[in-house]
Amino acid sequence: MQLATDIDDISGKFLIAVPSLNDPNFSQTVVLVCEHSKEGAFGLIINRILMNSFRPLMKAFEIKKSSVDLPIYFGGPVRPEQGYVLYSPYDGRYGSIRISDNLAVTASKELLQDIAAGKGPRRFIFALGFAGWVADQLENELMMDSWLVAPADHDILFKVPVTEKWKSAAESIGVEFERLIIKGGWA
Repeated sequence: MQLATDIDDISGKFLIAVPSLNDPNFSQTVVLVCEHSKEGAFGLIINRILMNSFRPLMKAFEIKKSSVDLPIYFGGPVRPEQGYVLYSPYDGRYGSIRISDNLAVTASKELLQDIAAGKGPRRFIFALGFAGWVADQLENELMMDSWLVAPADHDILFKVPVTEKWKSAAESIGVEFERLIIKGGWA
């Protein structure tokens, strides 16, 4: 059922899956919303590791050697063959989507090559795939209490261990999942 929605732009915010969200793609996830408009939304899951090492994929990205090894995140179920780099600080290069003053995302192979050469941004997350919503889909999910919304936090993005991001993101807005009870649906 389609609901009438009027939700502000939540670009640059975290979506935190509530404990009752049973979709295996999104259960216990934190999604950074990179773009949100009336046409839909695009984001990256920031707390699921797909592979512990980038090295097996270096050839696919035309990288001969790398001064760093990085994990590959599961960014979401849409276009899992497409790579995205979430990075800070934003510097206006790489054909990026600016998420906030100091945060951007790009699908640029050049940025990944710069990271491998040790001359990329200070902080980054490499993900395959993305989370996407068509017009009004995310708004309906928000109205059905599938997600909590929180300000994006650079420490949670880049410093908090992957296994603690879901809980840390919720705690950043005062939510303790052990005590949370959400009743969705119609009474």
